Amino acid sequence: MKLFDPKNANGWVFATVAKNAKEGTAPTYGCIQAGSLEDAERQLDAKALRNAYPYVMGRYDADGRYCTYKPPVEGVTPGRFVLHPMAEDERSTYERDLMYERHGRGASI
Repeated sequence: MKLFDPKNANGWVFATVAKNAKEGTAPTYGCIQAGSLEDAERQLDAKALRNAYPYVMGRYDADGRYCTYKPPVEGVTPGRFVLHPMAEDERSTYERDLMYERHGRGASI
């Protein structure tokens, strides 16, 4: 999965396995487009998948930057999404590459 992906903006990232998968089956990671976490979980259920972990792995923000999920620590902090430290760098690289693609890398000397 990419740390910056504008087509996955506002998507939820899950590690999933089939509902009837045996214990120890390696999960696959995927992004579900949904308005809320509950809607995303319903979509997983409709596809006969289940979350491999007790929480969502992360989500893409409105700009398409990946945010990891920090689970709650009882009595200390609530669960929250935190921008991945390298997501903004990947966004800059993506935008630079787009500019080069549109306008060329410049004349060679």
